[in-house]
Amino acid sequence: MTEPSLVALASAASIAALVVGFLKTSVGGGIGLVLTPVLSLFLPAQVVLGLTAIQLNLSDPITLRYYWRQWDPRQLRLLLPTLLLGILVGGWGLAGLSDATLKKTIGLVAFSGALVQLAILPGWLRLGGRHSHWSVASVLGLVAGGASAVAHSGGIVIGPYLVGLGLSNAAVVATSAALVAVSNVLKLITYWGIGFLSWPLVALSLLSTPVIYLGAWLGYGLNRWIPRTWFALTLIGIALLGSLRLLLA
Repeated sequence: MTEPSLVALASAASIAALVVGFLKTSVGGGIGLVLTPVLSLFLPAQVVLGLTAIQLNLSDPITLRYYWRQWDPRQLRLLLPTLLLGILVGGWGLAGLSDATLKKTIGLVAFSGALVQLAILPGWLRLGGRHSHWSVASVLGLVAGGASAVAHSGGIVIGPYLVGLGLSNAAVVATSAALVAVSNVLKLITYWGIGFLSWPLVALSLLSTPVIYLGAWLGYGLNRWIPRTWFALTLIGIALLGSLRLLLA
């Protein structure tokens, strides 16, 4: 794996920070679906996962501040244990993978996630429902944890499941944010353990914090003006193109 230059890393950190902040407060998701495969086209996948993991942790307080204690306690109890287990299993599976193999794995996860989102938009696919058995949440938590570890894409699974339960918009965002915030901490520890993080990467991520909050401010301000369906289709299109490039490279 060729180490990227400091200029390339700093540029990637700035772009990633703006996108992370913007998507967090504008649509609440799509970060792993879009950002991970696209950045992986230009940088080593280990660097991309490590960089965005730090920035996701830095951005979590933004969402938690707005939706504090509005989450669904029962869903937290059902989803969190297997979500964390999925991250550990996914992190273990990533350890030792070559950059080329990891990029194709990210491409596969992102491509599958984009297709799932494409099926959910018109209502062709539903993950769970109001009267789902508790085991559904446990299984989906495990799948979300694995997807989160591999491509920061756990929200692809968690979001539609929570919406299908009939929770309020605030409860969906708050529950998802709480799950993501806890799991991101474990993911950061896991990535450090398998060598995806370095002190220069941590320093660059910390320096990009103001850009994260700039993106969050822009996203929050534009939230009401964004045409949701078209914006979602644009994100899915970007994810499909980026993941296909990774898979066919």
